[in-house]
Amino acid sequence: MRKFNTVDEWLDWQQTVHPLNIDFKLERILSVYKKLNISKIANKIITVAGTNGKGSTVSFLESVLNEKKYHVGTFTSPHILRYNERIKINGIEIDDESLLETFELIDEVRGDTTLTYFEFATLSAFYLFSKSNLDVAVLEVGLGGRLDATNIVDSDISIITSIGIDHTEFLGNTIDSIALEKAGVMRPFKTCIYAQEKPPAALLKYAKNKSVNLLIHNNDYRVNLGSSNWSLKSKNNSINQIPNLKMIGDYQYNYAAASLLALDAILPECLEDHDIIKKALSETEISGRFQYLSKSPDIILDVAHNEDAARSLSDNIKKIGYDQIIVVLGVLADKDVYSIVEPFSSLVDHWYIGTINSERGMNSDEIKFRINSIYKNKLSIGTYASVTSAFNAAKYDQMKDSLLLVYGSFYTVSEALKAHLLEHKKGNAI
Repeated sequence: MRKFNTVDEWLDWQQTVHPLNIDFKLERILSVYKKLNISKIANKIITVAGTNGKGSTVSFLESVLNEKKYHVGTFTSPHILRYNERIKINGIEIDDESLLETFELIDEVRGDTTLTYFEFATLSAFYLFSKSNLDVAVLEVGLGGRLDATNIVDSDISIITSIGIDHTEFLGNTIDSIALEKAGVMRPFKTCIYAQEKPPAALLKYAKNKSVNLLIHNNDYRVNLGSSNWSLKSKNNSINQIPNLKMIGDYQYNYAAASLLALDAILPECLEDHDIIKKALSETEISGRFQYLSKSPDIILDVAHNEDAARSLSDNIKKIGYDQIIVVLGVLADKDVYSIVEPFSSLVDHWYIGTINSERGMNSDEIKFRINSIYKNKLSIGTYASVTSAFNAAKYDQMKDSLLLVYGSFYTVSEALKAHLLEHKKGNAI
């Protein structure tokens, strides 16, 4: 007889098992991993760490590998609509029954060892991958790198997408301290790709001390952007006239290039057919990354939740140019509201601020208070009890040629997207 009969029941329970949501200790998860008797999770493992861009990078890798007919598993977090999004095999979300069986097994073998929600997810992915005869597993680091649950396995190559200030309570409040945590995904004598220019000094030093082959954007490889296509040039490979990406933002090309470089390093045959590569990259999309929910009027969803992501998002919005912009914002309690809001402070006509439906969410009145303490009540702000109500109010008020932007957290995007889908479902039922 099963402990629980639905995935949601298991997930609710998993959040109560360990006293902390995040606990940077690998001993517990490693002990349970060994009890699962997993010999290997895939023939090749790619680990993706970074402050921003991890999800996009995993999507590019997944698209190319799927197009080339490799058996590939991806583990990502957090999810936007369904938990099953976190674990995919050959591009297909894991089914409920597989999750239920795996949760039951992990709970059985763990004994008295407590696990966090994310550790349960990681072990579930690793176990399911081990039973799937995968060519490649692509693992997105949840937080940091050195002590993240995904780091209990050794990867064949790692990618660090970017390094910025975020999660300071766990990773430290300097770029170098954060860089050192993310550097923990590197392995001696293996390759790591840094998808930006000018890596922090701490990252360079760590790579040198560990004999890591660190490949750096615009140093060891280059991306050239054109009006309708782009190219990648590295020491070993050149791919020209790749159609421009569907995913908006120049930074996405950094992540696409890093993905290709990683595949070239561990599966060079994967890049032999350039036409397949071009098709896969140009068709890659991912929910919540400059995602157009509708056009005319325009509604854009983006999971930007830290300073670097917010600045990149505002740059993209500026390039489009709107006469009026309204924003639905929701943030988590551990975030720096000012750094998320500041890039938009001169762009936005009105803010619709909602309280995220999570114990981790910051109250909308508190968000408003923090904004006003900096901007002295100069911004037009309305507060709502939920992101859903904020989103519905913004949609009601939106003018045809304006932009409604939803950002601030994965939770914010999730709630807005669910509200939109529910309204659409009701409309179709009438």
